[in-house]
Amino acid sequence: MKTSVMGFVLLFLLSFMATEGRAQYIDQNQTTVYVGMALPRTNLSEYAEQGINVGIKEVIPLRRYLSLMVSADLFRNRLLPLVHASDLQQGFAYTDVAKIYNVPVFAHLNFGLRMDRHSNFRLWAEGAMGVNFRFVTVENGTLDQTFATDAGTVHFRGPFVTAYEMPKISLATQWGIGFTLFRRYSLGYVRYNLGKRNLIGNRMLSDPNFFYDDGSPAPFDGLTLVEHYTQFDLGKLHSRYHVFRFGITF
Repeated sequence: MKTSVMGFVLLFLLSFMATEGRAQYIDQNQTTVYVGMALPRTNLSEYAEQGINVGIKEVIPLRRYLSLMVSADLFRNRLLPLVHASDLQQGFAYTDVAKIYNVPVFAHLNFGLRMDRHSNFRLWAEGAMGVNFRFVTVENGTLDQTFATDAGTVHFRGPFVTAYEMPKISLATQWGIGFTLFRRYSLGYVRYNLGKRNLIGNRMLSDPNFFYDDGSPAPFDGLTLVEHYTQFDLGKLHSRYHVFRFGITF
């Protein structure tokens, strides 16, 4: 909340400065595409790796210093291996780790300030509010537990799938600062808050088999096995990001 207040204070200051006789910088609709590095913040950083942010933005001039923007972003982050540390000790091998996708759609107010009438250097700040759509992919892998018995080593093996439950829609906000060169190239820092939601995993082990090292069937009486169905809760994740990005305007 504190950072959001700071962002909007910055927007107000820039808008006030922009009213002091600055020439109009944006005088027609523009489209910007951008790409950046998305660094998870707060407790999301404990579960997700750094990822990528890409997006597209339409700029609609309102006044000489103020523009309305509409944008759509895509965030992609993989779950950290640490999330599955205890599973690996039990014999789980992952072939496909879950990925978290966030697709926020924003409406922005952008305040731009040219340093002088003929300069190609422009400072900007913006704030936005919108809706975030969230998707989490499934995980796949194979379980291979081994047990020492009098008759030899027994393998308990089978494929598994983990599906994640997470509310799909949440309120999203962001604010950012940066600069534009030659009306075309933009560098900026943006902070995103895409909502806070619980992440629950449901793991299903299918068609497990028991066999010895030589491949022959093995009995399983008396063996302590991983449950065929397991549910676990990773808690409430704050989907917040630091983003450093580069954009090109057309």
